[in-house]
Amino acid sequence: MENPASQSQIALESYYAYGYRGRSMMAVRAPFATSGEAPDLVGRIARIDGAAYRVIGISRQISGPIAKGEPIGVEVRPLDTARSAA
Repeated sequence: MENPASQSQIALESYYAYGYRGRSMMAVRAPFATSGEAPDLVGRIARIDGAAYRVIGISRQISGPIAKGEPIGVEVRPLDTARSAA
């Protein structure tokens, strides 16, 4: 099985969408263990509930490393599928 951190797109299991300080966020389950800043998630394309998003940043209530399966908040921007098909 391929390491999820090396895949071009990652599937994220969502809990719910929310807003935080004017940002569009989604509460998701971390797909793999990573550092607290999640550099291997930020900038990646993620599939959440069948839709494609770019991960802009993360937000957590605690600091330190992120464990696989831990709930985290990701700031996302929907990908413009019409634009990427051109």
